[in-house]
Amino acid sequence: MTYRIRRKFISSTFTVEGHLCKIFLEPIREYAPGHYLWNTGFAIGKSRRQLNDWYWRRKNKRRRSLDNHFNGRVGIKAIRRGFEEVLRLRWVLQPGDALVIDSTSGDPDKQFRAFSRWCRYHPEWCVDTIKQEFYWYRPPYADDPIRNEFEIIGITPDDPLANTMPDRYYDCFLVRPKDSSIHLPSQRITDLLALAQSMQPDA
Repeated sequence: MTYRIRRKFISSTFTVEGHLCKIFLEPIREYAPGHYLWNTGFAIGKSRRQLNDWYWRRKNKRRRSLDNHFNGRVGIKAIRRGFEEVLRLRWVLQPGDALVIDSTSGDPDKQFRAFSRWCRYHPEWCVDTIKQEFYWYRPPYADDPIRNEFEIIGITPDDPLANTMPDRYYDCFLVRPKDSSIHLPSQRITDLLALAQSMQPDA
């Protein structure tokens, strides 16, 4: 029997200056064998029901009232808080999964500019300027050769809000050898490789 990790819908609700905000993370499709793309939704409204109706595109007045609504200055503050919340939630994704943030608020251009500003500190995010979308891939990437030799164990880094550029890439997961005859403790890849090399007999 093949063990298959099930992806579950995730959400987080918070308030900014009395406005109710909600982040939605939904697995939408398998973009590579065994690895999923997650859609990120973000809305600001008056009630949880209204926010849920907006995300699920219910055909009612509650949903339509959010389609062209951005809540002025609090919109930018909420987007900043929302981006930070996405940075925290992204660690529930399985290693190799990816998430996409699109600009679907009442003011897509303003939302895209706001996200672009914070992505300057997260250059590992891929930006599609035509579709106004942002993509992030959880290390190790789906095509990383490390997967050929090691099993991957996802962890949350000490600073979940930090970027995952090369100097932090290996802080995002632990590994262990796929060969069960090799008895090494699970640890970060750089430490494990050094330990494995030290155990090799001299030529």
